[in-house]
Amino acid sequence: MTTKDESPVLEITRIFEATPAEIFNAWLDREEWASWIGPEGVHCDVPLLEPRVGGGYRLIMHLPDGNIIRIAGIFKAIESNKSFAFTWGSAEGDRRETLVTVELRDLHGRTELKLRQEGLPTAADRDGHDKGWNSTMNKLVAHLAARGQQRSSDSSRRPHGVA
Repeated sequence: MTTKDESPVLEITRIFEATPAEIFNAWLDREEWASWIGPEGVHCDVPLLEPRVGGGYRLIMHLPDGNIIRIAGIFKAIESNKSFAFTWGSAEGDRRETLVTVELRDLHGRTELKLRQEGLPTAADRDGHDKGWNSTMNKLVAHLAARGQQRSSDSSRRPHGVA
């Protein structure tokens, strides 16, 4: 009897205190994405982000130990404020790619985000990406919270001399 080994799939579901539009923009605006993408302790440069089907992106991940990982991919699907999918893989060396799909569901001011990564070669790769993506989602939570506080303080500012 022959069994077919399927590559492990990573699935993460998180609830965010933000609208689907805020989360969509955090992923697809280059400056916003650069401010939070990557696991905690990792700073990323985003030299390229072309948020359109067929458009590319590049990340340069600066790890705490001084190592650098270069990631690149292509957007495969984008539905404004609802979902997007892109390939994810090394920009050098092993050119194996995975497919990351993000779906956003409106929960009346909150948003359910489902991230699915397909094509990971091993369970160990899946587990490593699970740790990395969950850490990255923690940074997204902090980014969105900071943006919300900034909006609140901006809306409460009054011109000097106005009581």
